[in-house]
Amino acid sequence: MAKTAKELTIQQVLGAEGIIAEFIPGFQPRDSQLSMAELVEQAIQQHQNYAVEASTGIGKSFAYLVPAFLSDSKIAVSTGTKNLQDQLFVKDIPLISKTILSGKKVALLKGRSNYACPHRINKYRLQKRFQTRNMAVLFDALSQWCQSSRTGDIVEFADIPENDSLWFYATSTADNCLGGDCPEFNECFVLKARRRAQEADILVINHHLFFSDQSLRQEGFGELLPDIDVLIFDEAHQLPDIAAHFFSLSLSKRQIDLLLRDIIEAQVTEARENKEIQECCQQLQKAVDDFRLLIGDFSSRGEWKHIQHAPRIKEGLQQFEAAYWQLHDQLEVIKARGKDLSSCFNRLQSMHQTMKEFLHPEDGLVSWYEWNERSFRLMLSPIDISQQFSSQLQQNDYQAVLFTSATLSADGSFDYFTHRLGLDSIECVSYASPFDYQSQALLFLPENLPDPSDDQFAADFIEICAALIRATQGNCFILFTSYRMLSLGARLLERKISNPLFVQGEKQRSELIQAYMETPDAVLLGTSSFWEGVDVKGDKLKLVIIDKLPFKSPGDPVYKQRLNYINKQGGNAFMDVQVPEATIALRQGVGRLIRDVADHGIVMIADNRLYTKSYGPKMLSSLPPMKRTSNLSEVIEFAREI
Repeated sequence: MAKTAKELTIQQVLGAEGIIAEFIPGFQPRDSQLSMAELVEQAIQQHQNYAVEASTGIGKSFAYLVPAFLSDSKIAVSTGTKNLQDQLFVKDIPLISKTILSGKKVALLKGRSNYACPHRINKYRLQKRFQTRNMAVLFDALSQWCQSSRTGDIVEFADIPENDSLWFYATSTADNCLGGDCPEFNECFVLKARRRAQEADILVINHHLFFSDQSLRQEGFGELLPDIDVLIFDEAHQLPDIAAHFFSLSLSKRQIDLLLRDIIEAQVTEARENKEIQECCQQLQKAVDDFRLLIGDFSSRGEWKHIQHAPRIKEGLQQFEAAYWQLHDQLEVIKARGKDLSSCFNRLQSMHQTMKEFLHPEDGLVSWYEWNERSFRLMLSPIDISQQFSSQLQQNDYQAVLFTSATLSADGSFDYFTHRLGLDSIECVSYASPFDYQSQALLFLPENLPDPSDDQFAADFIEICAALIRATQGNCFILFTSYRMLSLGARLLERKISNPLFVQGEKQRSELIQAYMETPDAVLLGTSSFWEGVDVKGDKLKLVIIDKLPFKSPGDPVYKQRLNYINKQGGNAFMDVQVPEATIALRQGVGRLIRDVADHGIVMIADNRLYTKSYGPKMLSSLPPMKRTSNLSEVIEFAREI
């Protein structure tokens, strides 16, 4: 029988005789989960901030959700991925709601691009010139679905994959949204979701949405999120990189292409007789296309200062500037003719302002570029985000902020994480995993492999991979640190084994994982996006192989400047940044193996730097306490027993 929140303690919910055990068959109370839940409860009640490392198996979601349901505070839980966001809202929260009669309202809020836009769907459904026959059928189906859907979340409409480019026509952006002037304003799913968020006691969001909200507030354009008392960041190890992205300015060819297309559409519907606009758009489009070709003469990614004085780059920018002002002046004359034209004019000016700031960066910012065959992107990024992030938290005046993840520390220290976010005075707590790694897992560190930079490494590495895969009959993840090695490894491995291979890039991530789960004796090969957030339990994953230590490329323009900045400040960028960062990433990769008390398996790390470099022992000591061996025969024997 469920009880009301006021009648319950943490122990009565999560303890050995707790009510959660009544609703989850086989639920095992964990001391670490209870301790973490009591800490979260204390933080909420006493208005304290904590960084909490909750190792795999603790059940950290329940450890912060139960105190949230027992409190009177308005709480937001921010996740690093939409997968965890959906899991909390669809699985974990409903289960807790059944056990605790708190009467709390709970809401899920995602970014704008996750919700269908009835206005744009109807607009493109009626403008047949934009559609193929298949597109027309889909948009009719989309329109009917919009009329029956409660949330408008695009994951509900399975006929179009979530990452399909077609969603561009069926969702809105902050740039093209008409706001209160939209004819379908009252049917807006984004608006409905935000209203539910305003009324919620517990709100589930993601880090990207959190930073989008902070950006809007700073720019004085309103807010996405309601005022909240307590903020809980799950998957908090992702925060530094996500924050760095949102504190950056970006201008891409795709952004400009979409704007020019929107200007032409607006002119056709709101100022049909003004054909000069289309000519101006074509001139700017040509300048942008030409610039993409010019920038393609240089490395695919680099600091802007290294190419900005090249004569052809200067000439390309002059052509861009001239075409911009021609379009600007024409659009300014007719912008009052309609809301779409007015919106496009504002976007054009904003685009130009971003370009100006990119070309003349202030101290502490790095201008950099990257390009591929179809597009380019210009970025203006901060070297250090610690002050900006900590200032945001102080301005919001939360009663309590909690950061949690399975991996926040390296070699027992939280310094890398806390320094990066400006949280130097925060109290840090770590809870060990309840798993018995000594009996459940074996760490294999082969000694006879060449150095990862050696040309022979790939062939020798794949030879050992094949032997282990045969021993475990597949059920294996191979995690690579580069796409080049992924591609080479896939080619070499398919000649050595007969197991079904699933290689990142062949399908979308979710489809690839599903196919792997449904296929006996499968092997999955992936890069960074498979190092975390993938939860495969039981015999479907017996072997995790990691090719190299996951050090970031020091050639990344912003990363390079961040390392230089730390060294100039008297620090040691390699030991203070690169090693802790690689350690945390390695812990994430190794953490794919043991996800349950009944799991057993093998981890192989094929990088001899773990025992040839001074930092190797520290990285090893940060991993779960597994038995270790360098003997392949021992590993194969262990594989036969699991």
